[in-house]
Amino acid sequence: MRVAFVSPLPPAPTGIADYSADVLRSIAGDHDVELFHDQDQVDLAALPSGSRLFSARELSDRHAASPFDVAVYQMGNGPAHGFLYQHLTRLPGLLVLHDQVLHHSRARMFLDGPASRGYAADPSNAALRDAALQEIALYRDEIRYSYPKQADRLSDVFLETTGTLLPYAYPLFRLPVEASRAVAVHNDSMARGLAEEGTGVPVARVVMPMSRVSVTPEALAETRRRHGIVAGELVIGCFGLLTREKRVASVARAVARALALGVRPRLLLVGPAPDPAGIWRTLIELGLRDVSILTGRVSAAELPLYVGTADVVAHLRYPTARETSAALLRVLAQGRATIVPDLRNLDEIPRDAVVRADMRDEEGETLRAILRLAARPEERDRLGRAAAAFVAGAHSPERCRSSYQAALELARRSPARARPDWPAHWRAR
Repeated sequence: MRVAFVSPLPPAPTGIADYSADVLRSIAGDHDVELFHDQDQVDLAALPSGSRLFSARELSDRHAASPFDVAVYQMGNGPAHGFLYQHLTRLPGLLVLHDQVLHHSRARMFLDGPASRGYAADPSNAALRDAALQEIALYRDEIRYSYPKQADRLSDVFLETTGTLLPYAYPLFRLPVEASRAVAVHNDSMARGLAEEGTGVPVARVVMPMSRVSVTPEALAETRRRHGIVAGELVIGCFGLLTREKRVASVARAVARALALGVRPRLLLVGPAPDPAGIWRTLIELGLRDVSILTGRVSAAELPLYVGTADVVAHLRYPTARETSAALLRVLAQGRATIVPDLRNLDEIPRDAVVRADMRDEEGETLRAILRLAARPEERDRLGRAAAAFVAGAHSPERCRSSYQAALELARRSPARARPDWPAHWRAR
């Protein structure tokens, strides 16, 4: 099958770039794959040998010259995926939807784009004002199409307040889904969410590949030594993009309470942080400055060492976009005892492989889990073994390959469904 694979690629600052490299290693040998991106540079060493790369601007021309059987779009809720939108209706294909919520990134394309920034820099310029208002009008058109009953009030509220929960209630995925031949998701919770929307687009389940990375005891010991971690300290880790949704403040409060109750904790925060100064303010206020480590983004080679350094991982992603978290699967694959939210999108993880926290009392639940796991190293070991076994079986490269084969075939035989009532800027692409 001739496949156009359209996605951010390493070293783009999104986990989906690394995911795409893993998927390509699973499927590239079975298909004639060309990769399309929108980056100044790509790390060829992170991709399968012989990968053929092109600018996304070349996608339509290459399809016209030698048609692709399927285009695959890796879509997430972040700015690195914005370039996909312009191609979805030109070459409908398989939309791999990593986040059911796309509202944050899509709204930013209209409300924080060049026109809006230009007007903000020169608010007395009438031409710039009109250009910015045209962008806002396009955003309102998409809101009106997806949520006709709430459209006017919803767009006004978002423009005026941008409440943190509003985009989760109105995820704004309908147009990208309708523009696709088929949609692929990574868990049953998201599949049910798409079915509830009633788009009529076929949905496939694909497997997110994840493998354990071997690390030596000597390398782990060196990582601990470099950060001053000593015997007897309980290392509590958080991994991935350290946004508000990762509940870092709640984890920190739980760690502070555990410290007051006699636990010797080290809080290890690994990943890019949009507001590192804000995180440090919180840690200092809680008396955790001397027991906290904030690394920033680390390399793919270093990450398994940091994961292996953690005795307990707190992965409290909430509110949820019904995503399957690669950061979570990575720590489970490395055999770490992990605290997760008790949410539907995580139902496929066996209950004996993680500690589940009721998010109605996230701080208290996290504290109780930390205290229990601090006192029971044998339970940490048991959870770690069960977690690693789950990932090895459910997220193997072989299962990824077979699930993608089925999804590609579903998209290849499914028709495109252009809709006459789409907003004008979707119909005219």
